[in-house]
Amino acid sequence: MLTRLWVILACATNPVLSIITILGHGHHAQNVSLTRCDAASPNKALDAFHKEMHARNKLHKLHPRVLPTYKIDTWFHYVVTEDQAPLYTPEFRAGKADDQLSVLNAAFAPAGISFRLNPPSFTIRDDWATDARDKEMRTALRAGSYSSLNIYFQSNLSSADPSGATTTTAPFSPATTQFLLGYCSMPSSSTTTTCTSNKSGGSSCTSRASAPATYADDGCSVLAASMPGGALDDYNEGKTAVHEVGHWFGLMHTFAGYSCAKDNAGDYMDDTPQEATQTDGCPVGKDSCPGSPGADPIANYMDYSSDGCYTGFTPNQQQRMSDVFRTMRNGY
Repeated sequence: MLTRLWVILACATNPVLSIITILGHGHHAQNVSLTRCDAASPNKALDAFHKEMHARNKLHKLHPRVLPTYKIDTWFHYVVTEDQAPLYTPEFRAGKADDQLSVLNAAFAPAGISFRLNPPSFTIRDDWATDARDKEMRTALRAGSYSSLNIYFQSNLSSADPSGATTTTAPFSPATTQFLLGYCSMPSSSTTTTCTSNKSGGSSCTSRASAPATYADDGCSVLAASMPGGALDDYNEGKTAVHEVGHWFGLMHTFAGYSCAKDNAGDYMDDTPQEATQTDGCPVGKDSCPGSPGADPIANYMDYSSDGCYTGFTPNQQQRMSDVFRTMRNGY
């Protein structure tokens, strides 16, 4: 099965969406269930920032503004199993990386964000390609600072099997393997503040970037078959990476809170219609909150729609990503 994402690894209720075909060992097609995982609430620092910005926007009507431009140092890491490694020739990897970079740059350009790709890495290791030892993988491969984006394109990204055991090697049995489309970390506080008392009874404080070991887990894991032209029908335009990188910039799901209640802030965006259920495919006219203005934002990158349904981020989301990066990542 396939699961869309993790932010703090919490699964949604009944997330099975559809059946797709994925190329497995030896290029043979396997039918597997496409499953997504929901995200837990953002960490305290990010949640507080969202609440502050949301309240400020309500008090002072948000007006479009010229956003600063950010060019993000970016690393792609191909991590594949031994049986999949022959598919990942240097030419194949280079072409996929270029295509994926183009998709990311097009999606985030309205927010003033672009990506500078460094030479991708290539690792053959089954237990990393399945994500069985994710922390070990990230500690070994992560590059750059806290403001640098690392995406791990894993050939067999998977979760624990239904019995609760963790799959550690490939090839997989479609009956027991839960494949994931992707997951990503959200930004948190990236500085350490130290305060010392002075002779006048006051104190002086200095902030410095946290040590790299404190953010070794930072980054996104994406099923490699979801890259442009990949083997996943309906999910092979490279937009899983766009969705996950949206989380890296602090965005929540458009259906956050799973509620139509007027006092539920949802994703803290005033220009994404309230949505009580995640989306499967591209159901035009879906409206899970008929008592609230607007139909569900199924074309928004932060819903669970198929790649062909996605068209963009809202102006509020664009500004929020810029503000989150400036406040919580830039310079660290």
